[in-house]
Amino acid sequence: MSERVDRTERLLNLVMCLMATHGAVSRSDIQRQIPGYGDSASATAFERMFERDKDELRSMGIPIETVTDVSGDVQGYRIPRESYVLEDLDLTVAERSAIAVAAQVWATAAIGPVAGTAVRKLEAADSDDWAPAQLTGSVQVTSADAALLPLMSAIRGDHTVTFAYRAPTDPESRQREVSPWGLRASSGRWFLVGFDEQREALRTYRVSRIVGPVTVAAKSRPHPPADDFDISATERPDDEPGARATVQVATGRAASLRRLAATTTAVTDGDRLDVVAYSRDGLVSLLCAAGADAQVLVPADIVADVLASLHAIRDAHSDVAP
Repeated sequence: MSERVDRTERLLNLVMCLMATHGAVSRSDIQRQIPGYGDSASATAFERMFERDKDELRSMGIPIETVTDVSGDVQGYRIPRESYVLEDLDLTVAERSAIAVAAQVWATAAIGPVAGTAVRKLEAADSDDWAPAQLTGSVQVTSADAALLPLMSAIRGDHTVTFAYRAPTDPESRQREVSPWGLRASSGRWFLVGFDEQREALRTYRVSRIVGPVTVAAKSRPHPPADDFDISATERPDDEPGARATVQVATGRAASLRRLAATTTAVTDGDRLDVVAYSRDGLVSLLCAAGADAQVLVPADIVADVLASLHAIRDAHSDVAP
């Protein structure tokens, strides 16, 4: 048995030992009862091992309490069941999906390990099949999505927001005032769904097209969502016609295109992707950026646009010395 497996078993045994009693378990009892501690070469080695194990379990969110007597001397340790054991859960598919998406969003952040630990605890506590229905691909937060935090704050507080927004058909950004109803992620992009106060209609905005800061107003939103509002039923922004292409990419390359793939088929020297993007210009830009790692096969008009863009880039840099 490997050292890592031995340590994992020791940690599990320590958790079960400290949860099995309402009182405190002394250090001497821990060393004597839990396999792995008794093999310590010395009392000092046991102390170091036990302190490391306590720190690791606490970092996982396991509440190990130190019990002292009236004089302040340590009597032992315990894990209060009421602080650690989860009650029976009855999460809906939508709730499990929301938790899974949240964990994906935080996966690359500093609290990523904490989010992963929380999901594993919920998986263990929920008796139903955890796999969220219709949850495919991955969700990420990039620098282009900096407006997410103030938008989330406005949604929680029922406040209106104002921001500058540049639609793909407008050369300049325009000011918008919106009663935000919710945020959704689709094909690697974040979208705000809300009631546009100037246009007096429901609108969907791509968050990465918000220019500059989002201002959260003090006043409450005049047009809150209806009780039966379902954000998953909203359509993508109608100001972006979308684009689709079949692309062959090199093995392990073109990650930005792979994130947009509806289907992936293994072929010689790579994969063939059926890529779906919200913006035709955006798809052409990604294909150009992939360079030799990607070759667009169909449709012919996308192929022509990529070739024209690459030729324009070449001509623009023709006077640059190699």
